[in-house]
Amino acid sequence: MVTREENELITRVEGDAPMGKLIRENSWIPFALSDNLVAGEPPTPVRLLGENFVSWRAPDGRVGFLAEACPHRQASLLLARVEGDGLRCIYHGWKTDVSGAVVEAPTQVVRHDRFCASIVVTHFPVHEAGNIAWVWLGGTEPPSFPDLPFTTEHGNKTALTISALSCNWLQALEGGLDSVHAGILHQSWTRDVINEKIDSMDEGKATVAFTKIPTYEVGEAGFGMKAASLRKQDDGKTYARVTNFLFPLVIVAATGFVDRYHLFAFGPVDDTNHLLFFGSYGTSPQSQKEFGAVREDFDPDPRNFSTVTGDRSNRWGQDRALMDAGHYSGFNRSVVDEDSVVQVSMGPIVDRSKDNLSGSDGAVANARLLLLEALSAYERGQLPPGSARSSGTVSLPDPYDAILGPDESWHDAAPEG
Repeated sequence: MVTREENELITRVEGDAPMGKLIRENSWIPFALSDNLVAGEPPTPVRLLGENFVSWRAPDGRVGFLAEACPHRQASLLLARVEGDGLRCIYHGWKTDVSGAVVEAPTQVVRHDRFCASIVVTHFPVHEAGNIAWVWLGGTEPPSFPDLPFTTEHGNKTALTISALSCNWLQALEGGLDSVHAGILHQSWTRDVINEKIDSMDEGKATVAFTKIPTYEVGEAGFGMKAASLRKQDDGKTYARVTNFLFPLVIVAATGFVDRYHLFAFGPVDDTNHLLFFGSYGTSPQSQKEFGAVREDFDPDPRNFSTVTGDRSNRWGQDRALMDAGHYSGFNRSVVDEDSVVQVSMGPIVDRSKDNLSGSDGAVANARLLLLEALSAYERGQLPPGSARSSGTVSLPDPYDAILGPDESWHDAAPEG
């Protein structure tokens, strides 16, 4: 059981909030799809951990990331002109380049170059991996970027979406760790997947994953947590589906498909908003349609994939006529919409002290405990699991699934390498 006070600790990220401090000082934070940062286009507004920033791509491919306020007199750099590799504030013409240096200050005539060199600009390093742009807000020399399984370095290709959602980041993260809802909330989608026998689907695994209620076992890991959902089959065997959680912002999950994995990355915007990066990855070409994540006759914008329409007054756009016709949830635009709507419907920050967790909530319960323990340990000077500041490079392995015999353990089914 999480108390109200503990819930505040693990959800709040703005200002001096302990969780915001932990994330800021230990994690590369996702903020944009790389494809959406195009050289020559206007600066992109970014908000993370309750602070406002701007980002843009220079002609040489580098990505700039600055505090939104111009270092001169705080005008918004969203209004800036993009000139070469820099942004020129339209108020007084100060230009800051992609490295964070003020290179022109027309209002300073005497000792201009020396004056420019003396200006400290709030600039942050960016790393691109897996078609996601990640920023280091830690205020220190950026540590090595984690070894993530969905990057091109591992020969993988991604099909990614980004959604801006109006609820706390932890509600989405818990959804990514929750395997049981796939066969309930998404049952209209999963029914179609099984019936249509989509290419690359392992029919036996997918059928079990979508129709059986699991129990959970959780294992510790240096990167964070391994969560195994275990579904008993009628023949006495067990379908194990293992999700890997890179604490505290990245999840990769098995899917029941050959060479297909889910990935989730979370960008906490502020206390009551977050960015969700959702997609699939594997070594073969793919798209969200090939993966079965969207209807063939509807193609959401991947730059704003989940379009939660309306609010409580119209049931967040739920189609009750569609439900009367046999659709389970009444949301048939995309799988992500189903997740996003239920998470937003909980409210801006759900009060977890009112939860009544059941036997299939093991991964969620353990994730909450891990967050609380990590916060307590960080206060005592210990790095959290998965910290980018750890010695060496943090590595997140692929998730996996397997059919286990009566005496087999999910630990033993992990792929080699």
